[in-house]
Amino acid sequence: MTGSCKARTAIVALCLAALACGCGQAAGAPIASGAGYNTADLAFSQQMIPHHLQTIQVAQLAEKKSGDTYVRRVARDLIKKERADIELMSSWLRSWGTAVPSTPPAAGHAMPGMLSAVQITELKRRSGAEFDTLWASLLATHLGSGVRMAEAVTTQGEHVPTTTLARSLIPDQRALIAELGERAGQS
Repeated sequence: MTGSCKARTAIVALCLAALACGCGQAAGAPIASGAGYNTADLAFSQQMIPHHLQTIQVAQLAEKKSGDTYVRRVARDLIKKERADIELMSSWLRSWGTAVPSTPPAAGHAMPGMLSAVQITELKRRSGAEFDTLWASLLATHLGSGVRMAEAVTTQGEHVPTTTLARSLIPDQRALIAELGERAGQS
């Protein structure tokens, strides 16, 4: 397990422990001042969950279609990390009495940073090195939008576990984006 993976695991464990000690807010209740979270925290989890779900969808394509060891390893790692993050963010939303997004929004929706139906279809049509190159390029762009979402909540959010998760995502995702850019010939 890498250092950043160990750190992320520790953060997830601490956040879950903090949640176990806290109380959730009644469904539909307005966010009270001093509630420990705000609309930026809610929006982050509500938007990042569908974003992560699409990352998993794209990673699963790579597991099935890629013959490249690097691509398959990155895909497996992403699926594991994104699922853990989704579980954590879902627990926060439930504790706040808020619905948890369960599927990625339909392709072509207005949420920034999501891949379009055309991009997903084009990726599915590719194979071999063409698939790997397009996959790396699309994933780098997609992850970049996740970094921007994480950066925003670190300055606007109040929920310490949310901002802690966001702060851990930023360097990990930036490093992966740089690697993917090199793989796609974009660096």
